[in-house]
Amino acid sequence: MGNLGATELIIIVLIVLIFFGSKKIPELAAGLGKGMREFRKATRDIQEDQEESAAELKAPKTDTMACIYCNSRVAKDARFCPSCGKSLEAPRCSKCHRVNTLGAKFCVECGEKL
Repeated sequence: MGNLGATELIIIVLIVLIFFGSKKIPELAAGLGKGMREFRKATRDIQEDQEESAAELKAPKTDTMACIYCNSRVAKDARFCPSCGKSLEAPRCSKCHRVNTLGAKFCVECGEKL
């Protein structure tokens, strides 16, 4: 099973011409080209899907957030940080009952200490 020489290639081309005819060869070449194009597209799509899934694994999950006190990752629906134990719910002022931002020490509306 060595390399094909010029004479072997000429014989193969002649056999193809005799077997298929000169009118069928352009159709076969077009079909072969389409098949190769679809194969390349499919392999490119598979590779892009693998890269996207790898990027998803590397990226931090969106259903978590950082604790503002100790900066550890906690679930967005958590009420307390499992690392430091502090409340993750926004504080409510006892005087005016306004919901203040998380981490605020004084009420934005009335200035009362939270």
